[in-house]
Amino acid sequence: MGLPLLAGVVAGDPQRGALACLGAYVASFTNRGGPRRQRTAGLAVASVVNALAFWVGELAAGLFPLALALLVALIFLAAMGEAVHGTVARLGTMPATALLAGTGQSASRPADSAVLPAALLVLAGGLWYAAATGLLTPAPRLRNVLTATAGPFQEAGRRLVWITAGSGRDVGDHASVVPALRRAEQTVLTLHGPGGDERLAVRVEPLLHQAALLADLTAALSQTGRPPPPIRRQFTTATQALADHLSHTAHRLAHPGHATAPADTVQAMKDLTLACDEARSRTALGQQPYAMLARAGRQRRLLDRIHTAALAAHRQADALAAAASTRLHPAPAHKIGFDAARLRAAMTLSSSAYRHALRVTAVCAAVFILVTVTGLPHGEWATLAVLRVLRPQYGTTIERAGQRIAGNLIGGTCAALLIAGVKDPAVLAILLFAIISAGFALRPVNYAFWVVFGTPLILLIGDVAQPGDWTSALERIAMTVLGSAAALLGGYLLWPSWDHDRLTQDTTLATHATATYLDAVLHLLTDPKAPPADHARRTAEDSLAKAQATRQHAGREPGRDTEALADASTTLTTLAPFIEYIGALTAHATPRATLIPGLPDYRTHACAALTAPQPDEQDAHTQALSETLDDMRFYLARLHAQRLDELPAHQNDDTRTRSAIRDNEPVIGLLTNIAACIARIPHPSR
Repeated sequence: MGLPLLAGVVAGDPQRGALACLGAYVASFTNRGGPRRQRTAGLAVASVVNALAFWVGELAAGLFPLALALLVALIFLAAMGEAVHGTVARLGTMPATALLAGTGQSASRPADSAVLPAALLVLAGGLWYAAATGLLTPAPRLRNVLTATAGPFQEAGRRLVWITAGSGRDVGDHASVVPALRRAEQTVLTLHGPGGDERLAVRVEPLLHQAALLADLTAALSQTGRPPPPIRRQFTTATQALADHLSHTAHRLAHPGHATAPADTVQAMKDLTLACDEARSRTALGQQPYAMLARAGRQRRLLDRIHTAALAAHRQADALAAAASTRLHPAPAHKIGFDAARLRAAMTLSSSAYRHALRVTAVCAAVFILVTVTGLPHGEWATLAVLRVLRPQYGTTIERAGQRIAGNLIGGTCAALLIAGVKDPAVLAILLFAIISAGFALRPVNYAFWVVFGTPLILLIGDVAQPGDWTSALERIAMTVLGSAAALLGGYLLWPSWDHDRLTQDTTLATHATATYLDAVLHLLTDPKAPPADHARRTAEDSLAKAQATRQHAGREPGRDTEALADASTTLTTLAPFIEYIGALTAHATPRATLIPGLPDYRTHACAALTAPQPDEQDAHTQALSETLDDMRFYLARLHAQRLDELPAHQNDDTRTRSAIRDNEPVIGLLTNIAACIARIPHPSR
């Protein structure tokens, strides 16, 4: 994108280079990825359409009705997107952006200058970007899939470090592993696609299985609390060694060409086992409480399973490293053509997409009329701000408005200082290189970062194309504030879409999805042959993430129901560890769990308490859960008494009592935590 700037400086005509850079900039926002040929062709089409829109904007700048009609048409089509055509969705708001850029260019252009050359330069910049992207982007390879697969192992290693530091529940939140798992699963779908490699997919999938298992095991380990003093040093050493081993596995996947030896975990695990044996001997002599020994044994067994999973993952990573350069062939994206019936069905006021299309079109048209009639300088920036800020949901619009205003104030001020202090086009071109790199690198992180860098990027391109003074930057900032305010007002008055209207529904859906996930895992405990709960888990995690986003946006909306927000916050705050407890429960699913008394009743009452239609029914099921847990605790107390009696004679024997405690005590502990979560979730009708 920045190369046309340097070419213009070298050729002694930085203005032409800036216009070509503008064409590349607008084309870059239509880059949706995909196979090389299809992507390059899409970018070439976008370049032609954007250049045509820019040219029409220059021509129509003096013909206000024509410019308004074209702008309204482009914005409405962009807002309807795929309901019209797949290509329209791919182009998005970039043709409207190019049209506004053309009107702004026309306003600052001398009256006797030609119009067409500027549009041709925009076209050349867009085509250059399409060609460069096609030539310079490497073909997708298995290495890209392995890099994404490395994410869950890196997060699991960090989780172990946090557990070692005693902050596993506060800092190392289980939710940090979930997005990494989802990204890894999504990338592996590439291998299963029509253009993928099924043989390689079969080899990569076991890594995902190990990653999911490690997520559950680290969640279970974090629930055991701090290690008891007799094994604390050995536990810390072993956990740190396993964390280093998982980090090495992640590095092996992300950088398959760098083969180094992983951390030695065997000796650390042996030392932990010896420490647990010594603790067992002291407990048999009555020198320390049995509860301490039980917790130490539970932590050692979990670390043993983490150790086994880590070793298996590392072997699989080594086996795949040699295939990392294998070229993939992603399937072409599904093309969405024009369908008149689909478009008619979408153009009803019951459709949120249609209401948003009308809203953004009306507000942009009103702002365009205002700035044109009043003759405000750089008025196109106000209309552009509406395009960028106005979102389908009002809470998101408020968030975008704040980010855009703050980003423009920071970025625009910096740009004004640069324009005032730097007069050499070559220096400006070099600065633009740095700003382009930083802006596009931070764009996926946060929209506010992008605005901070994107604002000076556009301002400096404009200054190179049409040299002015630093006051132009301040005028553009003022127009951005005007457009953002118009977006907030229009979003509030015209068919507003409120997140707090969906808050109760989304929260209820998340609760019911969690209940389904819990039911599936409890079914595994009562019947080891039951189907896995992977689908229920993904549904619960996705529903929770959606409800949390709705809650965040609803909190910004005016006229919000504070009581409903408080109830939703309580529910969602409770569901986050709830899902973690269920995942940890999966790690303890053994056939011996069928010995736990009242487990089928627990399953019945736990799920019913979450989905009960009336508060009194929820209370009744919650009370029944408490009674069922009392029976489980009595059962566990009897086992501990029996084990304490047999410990002197059977210190190292794996007796039936010892096995029952080993397998079922963590299950009962997690069931207790789950019941406490259920009791904290308010009923929607209260």
